[in-house]
Amino acid sequence: MLLPGVRLDLHNHTSFSPDGRLTPRELLLAAAERGIHCLAITDHDCLEGALEALALAEADSSLPRVIPGIEITTTEGEIIGLYVHRPIPPGLELLEAVERVRSQGGLVYLPHPCDRLRRGAVSKKARMLAASLADIVEVLNGRALTPRAQRKAAMLARKAGKVCGAGSDAHVWSEVGSAFVLVEDYPTRETLVSVVGGGIVVGTLGAMDYTVNWMFRGLAPIMRLRHERARSGLIDR
Repeated sequence: MLLPGVRLDLHNHTSFSPDGRLTPRELLLAAAERGIHCLAITDHDCLEGALEALALAEADSSLPRVIPGIEITTTEGEIIGLYVHRPIPPGLELLEAVERVRSQGGLVYLPHPCDRLRRGAVSKKARMLAASLADIVEVLNGRALTPRAQRKAAMLARKAGKVCGAGSDAHVWSEVGSAFVLVEDYPTRETLVSVVGGGIVVGTLGAMDYTVNWMFRGLAPIMRLRHERARSGLIDR
């Protein structure tokens, strides 16, 4: 039985990400099937998937609502900009990337901050700074590799005085809806932080989930290579 309330998933990827396998429509359909009411689409250094999904959702009320976002590769690791509508280039310093998000009226979400085994996790030396600059710190990530990383993220959020967020970090159908925040109402840009702060982080990862996440981590370079070759027209997607 579905828990009452709005299921808000703050971290997802489409095929516009190098390792994503779902088109924007497929991701929205998967989210609807899993009972997700609102999701952020946060492709790596790319906004096209989020904007395409936003248009689809606005045209079809049966689909979940969409928060357009982008996972930005900075010199210190990844941050996410939410409610952004213009591209932000990779390779910026952390402070500049945050400023680019803010200049669009967006919010900053810090993904998987303590999962040191993850390719894009923010560096340890910049972790506290990144948390202090963020509006929301992700304390539950559906692709986490260790439970310790999740516990440390929750401690980081408390130390920085930030609200706790959650995201599936979905790249394939089976991952959609694995982590979310159960909130009382649909968020807007103005209310997102307060809505999430009043919500409940939902999702649990067991031994099998961590095993599968390690498997996907091993396959990620192959998926990125296939994506790059497909975009170059060398193979059919």
